[in-house]
Amino acid sequence: MEIIIPIAVAALVIGFFMYASKSGAKLLAERDARINKAEKAKAKIIGSHQVGIRGTGTGGHYQGYEFTLEVSNSYKEPYRAKSVWEVYPMGAPKVQDGMEVHVKIDAEDDQAIYPMDQGLAYSWNFQMMHKNKKK
Repeated sequence: MEIIIPIAVAALVIGFFMYASKSGAKLLAERDARINKAEKAKAKIIGSHQVGIRGTGTGGHYQGYEFTLEVSNSYKEPYRAKSVWEVYPMGAPKVQDGMEVHVKIDAEDDQAIYPMDQGLAYSWNFQMMHKNKKK
């Protein structure tokens, strides 16, 4: 009996991590699919401000910014959108007011704008943190 409890606990921990790993892989695949379906476009930066998200990612340390953008491509008239991006040190010079950035427009939500330039990333973390607040 003494050995059964530690083995059961270890099995539960391993099972949890396997489940979490599969869920994480599924979530990443869904995100990649959304970006792959998105339309190529350009976005002019109208303004930005810091939001309460920062951390470390593949490009080093980042700071989250909400950008007001004028988005356009050959299929859509220019329109305004707000999107939160993670800005890494390499991306900071590319996102000054008035500059144009290569982006993709989400096929299901034209307010989800994915930056395609190096040093910039769409903030899935911010979206997930604020998803419940919108409902």
